Amino acid sequence: MGLINILVAVDGTQLAEQVANGKIKPGTKTSPTSLGAWSQSDVYIAMISQHNNVVNNEGQSELKISANSGDTVQWAMTTFGNNVDNTAFLYAGSFSPSGAILPSGLLYFNSQTAEHLPNNSGTLQEFTNNVYLAQGTVIQVGVKIQYTLSFQLVNNANGNVIGYFSWDPFIDVNQG
Repeated sequence: MGLINILVAVDGTQLAEQVANGKIKPGTKTSPTSLGAWSQSDVYIAMISQHNNVVNNEGQSELKISANSGDTVQWAMTTFGNNVDNTAFLYAGSFSPSGAILPSGLLYFNSQTAEHLPNNSGTLQEFTNNVYLAQGTVIQVGVKIQYTLSFQLVNNANGNVIGYFSWDPFIDVNQG
């Protein structure tokens, strides 16, 4: 029973521009805009995980990881701009087969950690880092899980929602 961390990076600037130009619909919370699959969603999404969990496509939107029953998978999301101009965060997930991940859907929580980073003079100073996570536990063995993650993109300058988007990566669950 291990912990698999997946970092998802979103090109928030490009998505915001595409929505503003009318090239992509902003979607709604209940009906997010699909970013497509493979090369279509690679334009907007990159995913990475610990090397020993990756089956293929690291750095692309269709990351496939290998997991065991009982493993906990955590997804953290940021933008390539480090959530400075826009913030991206996961708000929904669905899995096929539906009972492969517990809880049904995902748990979402804000994790606060203290980290030491240099201030303007180069002296290390403690800062509080907030990381919003989505988490689920794999419970079935020997299945291939295709899942859909949905995220919201927010303009940090004014707090307005830019849009709601989704895409669908994979998990291979080992026999045991």
